[in-house]
Amino acid sequence: MSSDPGDLANMADLALPPVVSFWPPAPGVWIVGGTALAMLLVAGWKAFSRYRADAYLREARAELGRLSPEPPIEAISEILKRAAIVAHGRETVASLTGPSWSGFLAGTASRPLNELVAGLNEGRSHDGATAQADGWLRDQRGRVSRET
Repeated sequence: MSSDPGDLANMADLALPPVVSFWPPAPGVWIVGGTALAMLLVAGWKAFSRYRADAYLREARAELGRLSPEPPIEAISEILKRAAIVAHGRETVASLTGPSWSGFLAGTASRPLNELVAGLNEGRSHDGATAQADGWLRDQRGRVSRET
């Protein structure tokens, strides 16, 4: 080796910094991870709570499905009345009969209930009343009254 600084024999490899370790992660990673975990836990708890709160609807739909192919309109109405009491409160629903009951069902549905309302008003089953009752039950998800 010569004392000349420009001599190529004096060249050495570049000094590289040490490799960055993946563990332990930076504090920001812990914060983001903890926040994501908390959000997942809250979302899971809300989904579980809603699932439990809607148990009455699942039971009402199952009971509606167990009825005969041409069930009496009174049986359909009884199932819907029990579900409506849970969803909208006893004070609102329990006293409804006849046209006021069918009007309440029509007013709380998101789709027309022509066959069901006609069956309730005439006192006999119509084709499609069971399917419309099932649709009304589907519309009631998440509507549990806190007064009952």
